[in-house]
Amino acid sequence: MVTMSPKASESVRTVSATIDSQQIDAGNHSGIPIVFIHKNYSPYLEFTLRQAAFSNPNSPIYLLGDDQNNRFPFLIHRQIDAYENPDSDYFKKVYEHYSPNHYDYELFCFIRWYLVRELMKREGFSEVFVADSDVMIYANITEYISQTGLRNTIAAFNIGSDYQWVRSASGHSSYWTWEGIELFCKLAADLYTEPRLRTFMEQIRSEKIIKNDRAGISDMTALYVFYEQEKARIRNLSECRDDTAFDHNICMATNFNLDEYEFGLGQKKVVIKKGYPVAYNRLLKKEIRLHTLHFQGNSKKLIHRYFTANGLLARKLFREFRFLASVLYHMVRS
Repeated sequence: MVTMSPKASESVRTVSATIDSQQIDAGNHSGIPIVFIHKNYSPYLEFTLRQAAFSNPNSPIYLLGDDQNNRFPFLIHRQIDAYENPDSDYFKKVYEHYSPNHYDYELFCFIRWYLVRELMKREGFSEVFVADSDVMIYANITEYISQTGLRNTIAAFNIGSDYQWVRSASGHSSYWTWEGIELFCKLAADLYTEPRLRTFMEQIRSEKIIKNDRAGISDMTALYVFYEQEKARIRNLSECRDDTAFDHNICMATNFNLDEYEFGLGQKKVVIKKGYPVAYNRLLKKEIRLHTLHFQGNSKKLIHRYFTANGLLARKLFREFRFLASVLYHMVRS
């Protein structure tokens, strides 16, 4: 069930998550809310959003977006600008840019967590699951949370075994309680204002420069610091649990451990079995079910191949044709 935060004063307004080409009515749902945040329109959204709705028919699916992606009748669309708030405005004032990525991009990676917090506050949600728009969700998130004791944590996200020297974590698939998102948003601002934390951040930045790590300082650094501070109350979703895990990055053999999964042609060797992605764990010497697949970077062009919901056949064929044509073009060029 979706429980209410102490600050909730109104009932939760949700819509059906069934995949339907027609506009649907609002209603109450018992599943954990799933939140995506995306600016503009990208063709792969047709697959990731519908996959989430297919796998989570009892969950309200939220897209915090803009006019360009307000085109999915099976989910709840909200304008990003409408969820800006005094805390996000304050963070914009204190943020300092230490990243090779564009200033606006890196800043928004932080701001999105304030948007999630504001959504939870307004809708009265005490827990949500947040996914990047290039993440395919195959698990029923509500069932997973209920069956694995995730409510005993305040948050959960992806951290690889090498996090201590990379000093970063990823929220591309993440579970948040109200307490967790409150603490993290406060920490994010404190990193740029509190002397002790500023010194720690400068230490991390210096380490990255020495190691020629161009990752810079980002919200992934903040998530790492949050994990270090609240480790006992945060679960690492990259770690294999009951022969299942959340994918850290399909382009990496590493998930929780280094070179953990079979790898080839630039990605984990993943096959779909009974509607679920499966990859062979070399260390455990067994197949592991992956609750999500994260198509970071150029791997987004392959998302359509892993779509297990109904429909979109024409779109799948078109994207496959484009992909194969691109491969052929580069082969000829080389």
